Amino acid sequence: MPVKNVLKQINKAIKLSFVFSNEIVTDQTVTIDVKNEKLSLVLSRIFDPLGMDYQLSGNMILIEKKQTSAISVMQKTLALQVTGRVTDNTGALPGVTVRIKGAAIATSTNAEGRYSINVPEGNTVLVFSSIGYLTQEIAVDNRKTIDVRLQEESSKLNEVVVTALGISRQRKALAYSVTEVKGDEFTQARENNVANALTGKVAGVNATGLSTGPGGSSRVIIRGNGSLSGGNQPLYVINGMPLENSVPGGSATTNGSAGNVDRGDGIAGINPDDIESISVLKGGTAAALYGARAANGVILITTKKGRAQKGIGVDYNSSYTMETPAVFPDWQYEYGQGDNGVKPTTQGEAIQTGRRSFGAKIDGSPYVAADGLTHPYSAQKDNIKNFYQTGSTFTNTLAFTGGTEAINYRFSASDLNSKSVLPNTDYNRKTGNLSLNSKLGKRINLEALAQYNVENAHNRTTAGDALGNPNWTPYMIANTADIRWLKPGYDASGNEIAWNDASIASNSYFVINKFKENDIKNRFIGQAGLTYEIVKNLSLKGVVSRDFYYYNYKYILPTGTLYVPNGQYSELKVDASETNGLLTLNYNGKVTNDFALTAFVGANQQRSVYNESNITGSNYIIPYFYSSTNLSTISTTPTNNKTAINSLMGSADIGYKNFAYLTVTGRQDWFSTLSPKNNSLFYPSVGGSFVLSEAFKLPQAISYAKIRASYAQVRWRGAKSVPDQPGIYHGANFGAATAKCVQYNHFQFKPSPLYLHHNRGGY
Repeated sequence: MPVKNVLKQINKAIKLSFVFSNEIVTDQTVTIDVKNEKLSLVLSRIFDPLGMDYQLSGNMILIEKKQTSAISVMQKTLALQVTGRVTDNTGALPGVTVRIKGAAIATSTNAEGRYSINVPEGNTVLVFSSIGYLTQEIAVDNRKTIDVRLQEESSKLNEVVVTALGISRQRKALAYSVTEVKGDEFTQARENNVANALTGKVAGVNATGLSTGPGGSSRVIIRGNGSLSGGNQPLYVINGMPLENSVPGGSATTNGSAGNVDRGDGIAGINPDDIESISVLKGGTAAALYGARAANGVILITTKKGRAQKGIGVDYNSSYTMETPAVFPDWQYEYGQGDNGVKPTTQGEAIQTGRRSFGAKIDGSPYVAADGLTHPYSAQKDNIKNFYQTGSTFTNTLAFTGGTEAINYRFSASDLNSKSVLPNTDYNRKTGNLSLNSKLGKRINLEALAQYNVENAHNRTTAGDALGNPNWTPYMIANTADIRWLKPGYDASGNEIAWNDASIASNSYFVINKFKENDIKNRFIGQAGLTYEIVKNLSLKGVVSRDFYYYNYKYILPTGTLYVPNGQYSELKVDASETNGLLTLNYNGKVTNDFALTAFVGANQQRSVYNESNITGSNYIIPYFYSSTNLSTISTTPTNNKTAINSLMGSADIGYKNFAYLTVTGRQDWFSTLSPKNNSLFYPSVGGSFVLSEAFKLPQAISYAKIRASYAQVRWRGAKSVPDQPGIYHGANFGAATAKCVQYNHFQFKPSPLYLHHNRGGY
């Protein structure tokens, strides 16, 4: 039988694709008769006689010419088949690599930990390796069965993770939970918003992307909601400094009001290709050094840096993803459009019952639909598929690295183009990132980071009410009406075509073709840090960071809309910034042979500015001319907030003989939004850990055991600080008043604990 035909049969049986050149696989034939044989043995029987070799890569098998090398010669002398089982302390180990030392011959264990490999006669050594386990080398000595038990790597116990303020510590020394995820895990199944990719990677973290299209914000909850009335989002930190993560104009889901749009949050502007790792700090003790802002946990982002190397390193990453709607409700298709068992007979009746399927039994007979035409009274099961399109995201990142031990750099440029499943909706993000590291002599280290983003979005979908929300029609339309009958959504005069009895429920095609929403966001993130080694183990570090963005948004509800015939207009301009300055004195070393100390004291100054101008109006004087100067009614609402937090903090981590650890931290914050007499809060934490497996000799079955306990007080805060709701809000309109800020004096603010009582939450 021709080899190509054999490969086709194998492809049908196991769903693996064969990749080869027609110069290698031509018209050769092969005779083979197998049943219930392992794939590796079958492929060897096919390719060995033909002088071919193969490699398994994902779900593809690459076919190539066999190399005439020493390895090939040895393969011809494979005379002994060795089988066995690989286990660890808990049972079978699948996926363990088993290879012949010094040769490119290898296999892997199956789900039961079993393997089979052909080895040459003589002094052959098998190498067993798996991530997280110690590699073992075992001489075959003509044995046909070799069972192996792998031990976990001891280096795993000494793993170093990034904690608060960018401090690296051994995992075993921590009295709280920290989970670190490497950056390459965020570039595989890529998300537009990197925060959404945390789901499934970190225990206790629930990350949900809003169904508002590409470039939308993310809702991340760590260990459940900590508040019933305010934000539960964690604090995002880049290289030890806080990130501005607000949504311009406020959350799209605050009250479900009409016209509210998800304009994307701060974390959406971070390029996954620039991330080295993400650490999630869970609980008050882990996050106490960040004060009130970290009551819901902290997500630490460490970005990639340059490295010393010869020449210039070039990295290119390209990805393409597609998406389709995931929810296809199974409606009833026995009764069709109408009311009281009667189908519509006129266009008016069809519009009146456009969202109701309580009519006659579906029989395929003629009936009048909302477009005024006669159609078969038949089930329309593909309205969702017919309205939405296949969305796609194309991302390209090019990065350059280079330098010496004295100075090195990394520069990356990225472009993301995303087309939504919603027609006429798209999002683009361009990112430039520069990282510099320099050693100025023996004692001074300089680190700098600069990132600039430009985000453009067109026709972000409205969240909440039905007005201007194109997602209503495909899910609400009667089951015998084809949504495509409503195209293009407007008549010859440009007015909206009705499809149901509630004019607020807009025609989806009218929305995607006539409504206009455009926004652009320019953002700059800059950091600079200088570390000076005073003496051995003692250093002084200063870091300054600034996160600034300017946002411009326009929303046009056109003339001819059924619910608002004369149209509406909205324009939002925001400039926001956060500036932080941090100075710390750090010690890391041994006090005695038995005691180690890692400690620091420091001060932080934070300044936040948020300026917003919101212009809204209605009734275009000249129809179809969409400008803020063409409105009969207009209102301008400026918002100006400035807040400041001054902080002192300190931490001491004491370790005893690498098995007992004590951590004490404290932070004092002074808030500009509170009365000078009572404007500060203190956040203490204490924790300890005891590594039993390091202190005592435990049974061989127990490779690692540790107990830990901690206590912390971190007050929940709403919005930007404690409490920054008092502010200046102006309403500029005919007859409107100007509201002054409200000051609350002598409030006794205290940390707000969250506890459980009989499985119920309390504060």
